[in-house]
Amino acid sequence: MIRVLVIVFFLAIPVLAKAQTQDDEGKPAQRHRVDRHLDIQVPSIPGLPPLPEIDLSGIEIDLPELLASAMPHDRDVDDEEDDDHEMDHDVEPDEDHGGNVKVYKLNQQRSIRLPRMRIGEDDSESDEENATARSRGRGSATLQVKGPVTFQMRAQAGEVEVIATEKRQVSVTLSDAPAEDIALYAFGDRVEPAFRGRRTLRRGKLRVELPRGSRLDVASMSGDVTAQRIGDVRIRTMSGDVKLAGVGKVDLQMISGDARIEDVAGPVRLHTVSGHAVVATSGAAPQVEFRSASGGLDWAGICARDCHLSAETVSGELRLNVDPKSSFELSYSSHSGELRDEVNLAVKRAPKRKHGMSSGWLEATFGKGEGMIEADAFSGSLVVKRK
Repeated sequence: MIRVLVIVFFLAIPVLAKAQTQDDEGKPAQRHRVDRHLDIQVPSIPGLPPLPEIDLSGIEIDLPELLASAMPHDRDVDDEEDDDHEMDHDVEPDEDHGGNVKVYKLNQQRSIRLPRMRIGEDDSESDEENATARSRGRGSATLQVKGPVTFQMRAQAGEVEVIATEKRQVSVTLSDAPAEDIALYAFGDRVEPAFRGRRTLRRGKLRVELPRGSRLDVASMSGDVTAQRIGDVRIRTMSGDVKLAGVGKVDLQMISGDARIEDVAGPVRLHTVSGHAVVATSGAAPQVEFRSASGGLDWAGICARDCHLSAETVSGELRLNVDPKSSFELSYSSHSGELRDEVNLAVKRAPKRKHGMSSGWLEATFGKGEGMIEADAFSGSLVVKRK
């Protein structure tokens, strides 16, 4: 239901904005700019929570407190007092499918706060005067460097593919588009490309080769981004898909694209509005933070000592594919979702029965309970199964 309301809200913006303008003549209007080509008025809509500011003038998505971050505090005082007197005990599932799959249904009144988003930046000319090194070419360019760099770029459209090499150079090649002047500028250990004097890629497919261990920083309006075998990655995108493999730390924020992250070695911070995410971590102590409005998460890996996985969504489904060597505590809260247990969790704190319904949270243990998994879904469900 929440997902439908949000979709209807965005589809109704043009009509409602016109009506609001007529009703509110003489009142200061709250305006939100989209790059320099579009200007949107966002009216208030009865029946929906207040929509936080949406500023599409800089490629920056800010989802700092998405929904369930405040939801644990929405439990009433009586619930908290009852918890003080409740002892851990075995919990009977609502459904038991032959002993292999157990289903726990939850229900809890929740409040909702929608995410803040900041997308887009002005496409100003490149600051080549301050560059410490530079290289130019027609359709491609190569810049010699001393070692790993931070490659920073923007894309309005087009695809970006980044790979690591053993060479001490940065190379870019543009295909699927008419050949144009390309420049690479170095600012210390940061390298930026320019296309006909502009900082933003507007079309075509850009292949980027970086020294192994380099970092990637990309802001994209629409277009896919892929990266393999490099260091830390920071990506902001509106609608493109993102595929990462064999990278270090990941900081990814997106609106509607899907994300696939494989064999990631460092912490993962993934915020999305409607995109689906598939994450596979390496090592026994992954650090994963997932936040979404209607997107879901498929995670696979080991969660043992020092592991921390936090996943929050409004209507998306959370699927955890845990390695048998895992050992973790699980905390799950939901308004109307359910926990589907396919690994025989030891559920130690019951969703207490009130008025014939379950309250919206439970705790469980897998193995010795050394790591920590926190899952929060307003109307989405949680599935825990073996990898």
